[in-house]
Amino acid sequence: MARYLILPLVLLLALVALLVYVGNEQWVQFSLLSSEPQNLTKNEISISLQAAIIGIATLVVSIIAIWSLITWLWYLPRRVKTGFGRKRGNHGLDALEEALLSSETGNGDRAYKQARRAGELLKRPALTGLVAAKAAEAAGNHEEARAQYTALLDSLKTKAVGLHGLARIAFNTGDYATAIEMAQSANQSPKSGKWALDFLLKSQISLSEWDGALDSLQSAEKRKAMDKDAISRMKCVILAAKAAALESEGKQSLAFETAQKAIGTHTAFAPANALAARLMDQNGQSKKAAHLLEKAWAQNPHPALALSYRDLFSNESEKVCEKKIKALIKTNPNHRESHILAAEQALRNKDGVKALESLGNLLQSEEPTARLCTLASLAEELLGNDVDARAWQIRAVTAPVEADWSDLDPDGPAFNYTQSDWQRLVISYGEDGELIHPRYENHQKRKLVLETDSIPQLNPEQSSNKEEEVTTPNPDTPSELSKRLENLLDNEE
Repeated sequence: MARYLILPLVLLLALVALLVYVGNEQWVQFSLLSSEPQNLTKNEISISLQAAIIGIATLVVSIIAIWSLITWLWYLPRRVKTGFGRKRGNHGLDALEEALLSSETGNGDRAYKQARRAGELLKRPALTGLVAAKAAEAAGNHEEARAQYTALLDSLKTKAVGLHGLARIAFNTGDYATAIEMAQSANQSPKSGKWALDFLLKSQISLSEWDGALDSLQSAEKRKAMDKDAISRMKCVILAAKAAALESEGKQSLAFETAQKAIGTHTAFAPANALAARLMDQNGQSKKAAHLLEKAWAQNPHPALALSYRDLFSNESEKVCEKKIKALIKTNPNHRESHILAAEQALRNKDGVKALESLGNLLQSEEPTARLCTLASLAEELLGNDVDARAWQIRAVTAPVEADWSDLDPDGPAFNYTQSDWQRLVISYGEDGELIHPRYENHQKRKLVLETDSIPQLNPEQSSNKEEEVTTPNPDTPSELSKRLENLLDNEE
């Protein structure tokens, strides 16, 4: 505001200075000639210079005032209209604000009504259309939301927003084909957001379109839209899922090639290694399968890998099999699964002392699982310690179950995943590197901890004579076993 007053003040000061300089002594004289040239008589008018300056200034100010009045009257209708428009705009913004707040608080119906009112007041189709679509989506009115998002496709400015909304609604409602179509349309632009690849990949996974999902991962890798390790893990799971599907279709050769690609992408994925080893063995490449499982055990031991490894030598003698198992243990000797595998081998050799020695640290350093309790019970049975064997057997009933062990199907191969299981596994293992355990989640039947005819299988119903001879100890405090374990360890040293 002050800057607009600077020039008038300067002019006013200049006028005052001029009047002071002129004073009252200076006069201006005007000579008026008659209309007839032959008459040379003059009528003279005299006026002070100061009065002349003031008169001229007054005239200029009057002209400016009249011009300002005319201009104000000229723009008055527009100002009146603008005032009403500003009031209308304020009402529109209030409605827009209420729509957004209602949408966030879950009041979808009110949000949609306010969004429509904002659209009528603001005349901003892009903004109000987006808010209306969001409100309809929050209200569960998918048809109206689709209509609003579809309207946004008509403008280049809002096309990406419309595609995103349509893809999201399609994916959330299970229409994965439409979600793929919308995501592919958005993905054609090099400036498309990460959401397009995300919806495209997840929709393809949901439809088990493994080849399309691999292409999407390749595109994500080129654009650096995803973490490199996550892409590697997802590729491995997708290839393993594809190999499993090909195997079920009887296409063993293609399944074998695909499984090899899977383990070449990410070597630590146990299901892919187990599948590839089984297909290699069927293809007459048992040595390569053994080498593959040894590498997998060195990186990420899993009980299914140990069983797959033993199956490779099922036609060999027990001595040869024991030698191979020891070689497998040496690849990762300090891992928990290696200690358990050593205990299982000792039980097969009827060496209860060695079995308890291998299990000793696990039984004392962690809460024993049902699997560990069962192995300890078998070891005690071999040693003839019926009291402690029954204690471990009773404890196994209430002990926690190992999720990895539940992956083993007693009537089929390990990791006997369905298509929906593979779909979940792509996301869970790809993002976090964690296996899912559908058999564990569904409380399905589990494989026996140790299958061998050489180990006496425990019968929970002991004979009446034996029950009279022994007293059942407290399964939570096997003190005698702890002492014996310590003695056994000391003697071994």
